[in-house]
Amino acid sequence: MQRKEMRAPVVFTLIRNVTIALLSFISFPFASQALGSAAMGMYSWANTFVYYFLIISRLGIPLIAIRECAKVKDNPEELNKKVQSFFVLQLITTALSFIFLLAIMFIGKDTFIVGDTWNLIFLLSINFLIGVFSFEWVYIALDRVFYMATRAVILTIFSALLIIVFVQNDHDLFLYSFINILGTIITVILNIILLKKEGIKLSFKRKIELGYLTKSLLFVFGITFLITAYNQNDSFLLGLLDTSYNSSGAYAVGVRGIEIVITIITSLSAVFVVRTTRAVKENDQKSFHQIVSYSMNIIFFIGVPAVMFMIGLSSEIVGFIVQGSPYWTISVEKDAITIVILLAGLMLTYSIHDAIYQQILVPLNKEKIYFFTMLGALIFNITFSVLLALFVFKDNVVFAIALVTLISEFIILITLLIVLRKNIVRHVFSLNNLKIIGSSALSLVVTILVKGFLPLTNPLSIIGVSILIGGVLYLLLLFITKEELVYNQVKGEKNG
Repeated sequence: MQRKEMRAPVVFTLIRNVTIALLSFISFPFASQALGSAAMGMYSWANTFVYYFLIISRLGIPLIAIRECAKVKDNPEELNKKVQSFFVLQLITTALSFIFLLAIMFIGKDTFIVGDTWNLIFLLSINFLIGVFSFEWVYIALDRVFYMATRAVILTIFSALLIIVFVQNDHDLFLYSFINILGTIITVILNIILLKKEGIKLSFKRKIELGYLTKSLLFVFGITFLITAYNQNDSFLLGLLDTSYNSSGAYAVGVRGIEIVITIITSLSAVFVVRTTRAVKENDQKSFHQIVSYSMNIIFFIGVPAVMFMIGLSSEIVGFIVQGSPYWTISVEKDAITIVILLAGLMLTYSIHDAIYQQILVPLNKEKIYFFTMLGALIFNITFSVLLALFVFKDNVVFAIALVTLISEFIILITLLIVLRKNIVRHVFSLNNLKIIGSSALSLVVTILVKGFLPLTNPLSIIGVSILIGGVLYLLLLFITKEELVYNQVKGEKNG
């Protein structure tokens, strides 16, 4: 499996994700400035609460479905059987999850779910109820990258325009929530319409056969739930510790850019997991390691400069998101900047261990390694987040929780590198990735020096010019040092 064979789907996916990231980075400041720290914090906490039940409803089905459907995508009859089975199973788990959600909502009403938060949670729960009909995992398994990229970009543009036009103040919180749900509704409609064109025909007369996957599903569900609990633990705890939701608002702003970059990188796993699964099935070790190497190359290529520039431009990034809004205090802005600096490294660490899980452990049916790793990290994260927030950094719970998250990330990554050293270490600690780290550091230093002489005060202008200067220098340094991704691309273009 040569890199050029994966270039087209990777490029399409990157174009989609970068476009979505840019649009999100434009629309999110409008929403943040209009809603304020409290309303944005309430939305962040309610969305986190609902997301737990979304993961319960999925039961890890999409990831396993992608793997199983990718194996038989050239066999229409077998493919239809698997799609039917996974869909019916997901219908059942979604219904049970929604009943569980309603029960918790009524139990928690007027205790930890108060006021508008209750109504907001109910509205956001629509997202996972209709999401079961999206069949997104089918399109990933069939490698319909161009369709998914085009659809996602158009819907993101549409949503961004709606947010900019209609979200004007904190009274528009529910409207903002509905706009974010609207994308899922349209995706479901489009995917169902196009399903027949892919040769997928659902028939409830077919027998559901998932017994042989019981063990895998349980492990993947456990892992998915642990990942969700781990990822959402910060926002959830902040909402409980600070009922004004200002800390949650600061956290939402601080991690926004970080989450965007992580999404850009980790979504590429949809391209790679299909191919590593095929390589494992065919016992093609050479192709398997080429794919993993290419994946790690892209993670470092995007992640390393993102980490460095996110830290270097942290004050400008937060300033751009909340500038001019009367709803944001100086202390909340400082908390957001602290979060950016502490958690910027997650763009690299999280992307690496997510790729290890999806592209190596899942195809090799070794999900339990990730399960126990994430379980240990979650226990550590919750325990020390609470201890530090309540007893050590009582006046700065945001710092306490962000610090523990950073430590947890390194624990996960180091554990996986040790356990899977034969499959991954050579792809992570390579000379090529060292070139990326060196080029990123040098370009950031030069950019910061140049930035000091530029007569710019607007945060967006500073960010734009810094990224332009740093980006050009970064690519130039990679070409000079003959970094594989850049050098081979330029060399290939010259050769026609």
